[in-house]
Amino acid sequence: MTDFKNLEDIFNDSDFEKLVSPLKPKEKKVADREVEKFIEIVDWVRENNGHEPQKSRDIKERSLYSRLNGIRKSPDSIRKLEPYDEFGLLKIDVVESDTPISSPTSLKEILSDELFESVNSAEKSLFDVSRYKRTIQARDKTRTRKRMGNFEDYQELFTHVHDEISEGRRQVRKSDVIKEKEIKPGMFYVDNGVMVYVVSKGEDFTDKNGYTNAELHLVYENGTENEKALLRSFVSNLHDRTRHGRMVTELIDDVMTGISPSERITTGYIYVVKSLSSNPQIANISNLYKIGFTEDQITKRLANAEREGTYLYAPVQLVASFEVQNFSARKLETTLHHYFADKQLEVELIAPNGENFVPKEWFLVSLDEIEEAISKIGLEISVQ
Repeated sequence: MTDFKNLEDIFNDSDFEKLVSPLKPKEKKVADREVEKFIEIVDWVRENNGHEPQKSRDIKERSLYSRLNGIRKSPDSIRKLEPYDEFGLLKIDVVESDTPISSPTSLKEILSDELFESVNSAEKSLFDVSRYKRTIQARDKTRTRKRMGNFEDYQELFTHVHDEISEGRRQVRKSDVIKEKEIKPGMFYVDNGVMVYVVSKGEDFTDKNGYTNAELHLVYENGTENEKALLRSFVSNLHDRTRHGRMVTELIDDVMTGISPSERITTGYIYVVKSLSSNPQIANISNLYKIGFTEDQITKRLANAEREGTYLYAPVQLVASFEVQNFSARKLETTLHHYFADKQLEVELIAPNGENFVPKEWFLVSLDEIEEAISKIGLEISVQ
């Protein structure tokens, strides 16, 4: 060891420069989400004896199947992920294409998916829209909608109508036979998947093409309004099969619906719960809800929440529930899970026995969004 008598000896030492030179920054490892998702596919293939994920009824396998197809359609992704491809999953003919993977973009696509092919004949009729025929060429001439400032005055009205539809007191019928003179204030319609309320109808006038027309004040369930919608354009939209226009009937008796109270069969319940877990990984997340299904009483299903992984081994609080009649409650749950697939919680937790587990059916979504989705899905089912 060298003895230093003064500071000058220290400064002149051959190792001094090394001691004061700045440390080289450690190389940071940046997590690549695309690589992680591909490795998840590789791990699945390894666990399944080299078999690729297929378009099965298992939601996880189906998700991995779609993800793998998406990667195969991207030459850039193939080149990037090739070093991790130990099973040769990406060794296929690369076709340059700008067309992305076809994934569900609407409730109609989800409801028409192969996942629902197993429904019985009574349920299949709910999805049969072949009887609706296009009779008029669509012409979208509606004037600009705007956000309403007093939508709360109408919101409860829409809620009541949805309740009346689910109770069988109203029906949702095809609208390709609606005539312009039948559009009246106080009536409800469905245009492009959104319920519409006709607030008022102005005086008739002759438009530039010589047709009798009128201005309508329309309020939409999404909180927008059109105070100067043209009657002929609105009817044209309702007749356009691509916009799935429908008419909501006025209140009718049970005898008129063809479904008596005794024929309204409850198939189960959809429930929404929030976790009361003290685990920081869960407790610090806002708008985290589990969407579940049960054929039994909900309170009975939640009784053992603290002992079940599906409830994160913690107590839960019931925040909403929905009784499902004359349609498979289980398939409604599956539809909701598909609808919110991009908002599913992705976290790995530790069970009481020390094993890791990934919870399912938990979504980062607001309660309002869940209720809106259930309302939309119920409307889709009603009009098919």
